[in-house]
Amino acid sequence: MRHLLFVALLLIASSSFAHIDPDDSRYENTLAKDFIMDAPWRVIDENTPIPVTIIIKDCDTDDVRDLHWIRIWDESNGNTILWDHDFNDEEIGDNASEHNYWTYITKVTEGHPSLPNGTALTPANLGYSVGDNIRLKVSIYYRDDWFNYTETRHIRINVGSGRFPWADNWFGGDIHYHTMYTNNIYEYGAPLPAVKHTAIAMGLNWLTATDHSCDLDETGDGTYSYATQQWEYTLQDVGGTFTDYRDVTAQGSSWGGLGADVADLDCPEFRLYRAVELNVGSVESSTLGKTLHCLVYNDEYIHSPDSGAPGERPISPDLLTAMDQISGNGFAYCAHPLSDLSAEFLGFDFGANGAPWGSYNLTQALTRESFRGFQIFNTRSTVTSLNQNNPWGDFDAGVVADNPYPNELLAGVDVWDNFIATDIASGTPRKLFMSGGSDAHGDFNYSTYMSLDDYAEDSAMGKVQTVAFVPGSWTADNLPPVEDLLASYRNGHTISTDGPFLEIGIDTNNDSDWYDEADLMIGDDGSLPTDTNATLHLRWASLTEFGQIELIRLLAIDATGTTELLALYPDELYEGESSTALSDFNLEGWVALRAELLTADGLAGHRAFTNPIWVNFTEQISGINNTLPVMPNQLLNVPNPFNPRTEIRFGLPADTSVTLQIFNIQGELVRELITNQQLASGDHTSIWDGKNSGGTSMPSGTYHYRLITGIGTLNGKMSLVK
Repeated sequence: MRHLLFVALLLIASSSFAHIDPDDSRYENTLAKDFIMDAPWRVIDENTPIPVTIIIKDCDTDDVRDLHWIRIWDESNGNTILWDHDFNDEEIGDNASEHNYWTYITKVTEGHPSLPNGTALTPANLGYSVGDNIRLKVSIYYRDDWFNYTETRHIRINVGSGRFPWADNWFGGDIHYHTMYTNNIYEYGAPLPAVKHTAIAMGLNWLTATDHSCDLDETGDGTYSYATQQWEYTLQDVGGTFTDYRDVTAQGSSWGGLGADVADLDCPEFRLYRAVELNVGSVESSTLGKTLHCLVYNDEYIHSPDSGAPGERPISPDLLTAMDQISGNGFAYCAHPLSDLSAEFLGFDFGANGAPWGSYNLTQALTRESFRGFQIFNTRSTVTSLNQNNPWGDFDAGVVADNPYPNELLAGVDVWDNFIATDIASGTPRKLFMSGGSDAHGDFNYSTYMSLDDYAEDSAMGKVQTVAFVPGSWTADNLPPVEDLLASYRNGHTISTDGPFLEIGIDTNNDSDWYDEADLMIGDDGSLPTDTNATLHLRWASLTEFGQIELIRLLAIDATGTTELLALYPDELYEGESSTALSDFNLEGWVALRAELLTADGLAGHRAFTNPIWVNFTEQISGINNTLPVMPNQLLNVPNPFNPRTEIRFGLPADTSVTLQIFNIQGELVRELITNQQLASGDHTSIWDGKNSGGTSMPSGTYHYRLITGIGTLNGKMSLVK
């Protein structure tokens, strides 16, 4: 939740709000959004149906007397009509289920000049292919009291080149997202059925609904927060048209209603969890009692009766009381810790009684085992517009958002690094993780906010994700249970990203796999000798829409601070791997190793951050069997990527015959560097100068090398980059 100073204008009049019957004000809590027309900012590919969502909000306050029609045009193709639905002057708001959220989701054509009704609304069916940008216009024509009105919103959808570029067993989720159960004077989200269909279309694997605690404990309309008691949605797809009616009152509270929706919609194609953005009171003296936002992933609800609005102070519970109520496998991350939630001007408190977390609150939270880290990758806003319904002219012109991405993100990473370094200096380091989420409220295509002048920014659901590793035979169509995803998130087996993928791992037995029991992956901790023969691997990937990889940095955090160990510049590569011997870095004592990535996309680029691997480098490790393996070991090449030459290193546990071969990506033999040569036990090196057996320089690309010995065979992969 991003409170800004302009919220003060609303809350200056808070005393009058307290005396207004909700039915006396037109749209009491939706000054920025009464009619919402939305669609995903990307779809997986040209064969993915585009779900378009239409929401009419708070119809109980002022009915839509006659809903004439809703239409969708393709502005990219001469304003071709895609969907023309006549509602026959239906009154919206006269039934209880239509009161707060009347929702219609369509994924098919209707009234298209050439496509039959019910044709899937895929880019391919509309004549588009990968990389195209589809511009839609959605209009609602209705009568409200005496006059007819038209509401219109313009949407753009990027046709992706596939799913997000996660490696196998990695699954991307939005861990900070607001649904319709966030419903207050400032903001609200979208119904979960629309969230599910949109998320699946864009390629998102899982999502945690982190609605505001000040809203979730409502059972009716309060002064500042509102409970949606009954609502309905209609889905129109190739299977026909289906309408569902929801009664939240039967669940006892908004928390209960959210839980019922999550239980109904969670499935192997899309995982959901009911969490909460909990309002807690600061325990720091300078901000004592002011509101902090904390993302809590706990099966049981933690009651937050006093949110910090006027008349709801002091905030309860305070930070430590809230942490102590987390039970079982529940856990918490601080939400956007650098964001100032206050609305004060010239010393006068206008009502948004919040504060940044501050070092003392963070330090105190870390005294609780359930507190796992910082959600410092929050939203991705680069440009802004005062035109909420058609912001694209300003977006295209590059009108810079207030405090644009990545300013707060990079400042938060520095804070995170400093906490890790201080923790290591204490002698008993505790793992502290980073996560990322969109903090979107509905907002499938772009985000809108209430202000003195309502405005839009280019952030949206799924534009920032936490990507979690879960072992097993899981796929994007058969996802692991949400409990497994949350366990990965809790234990830091995650990266934070706005598009590209990045991974590090320590391969202790040099079998080119860093997921064995003795290996160390992101979020793990362990001990290694200072002269270890273990290999550190990096793996990365991106898509055209996120830009080519420009820079990858490997960083070490110890008691003295953060040091860059390695910088890779894989020019014009969208996917690759690199490996290096850990002993090359001469590391000692406790070190947290992490990596970060930047793409060359526009002015801001896209970024990915791994969680660290914590390693204690010691001279001698008791209990470790240092007997040489019976297989050749430590097969790697340095540098990787390389140009024009690289050194291939390998170790032999005994005297043996050796052959070392280079192959191209088609499996054709390029060169044999060593041919059936007898070598003694120990470490060996061989240089490849990037040429074939005829002396011709090889082109850029991926090459494989094979070490064949009398005691076993190992394989490696390297990239020649010119």
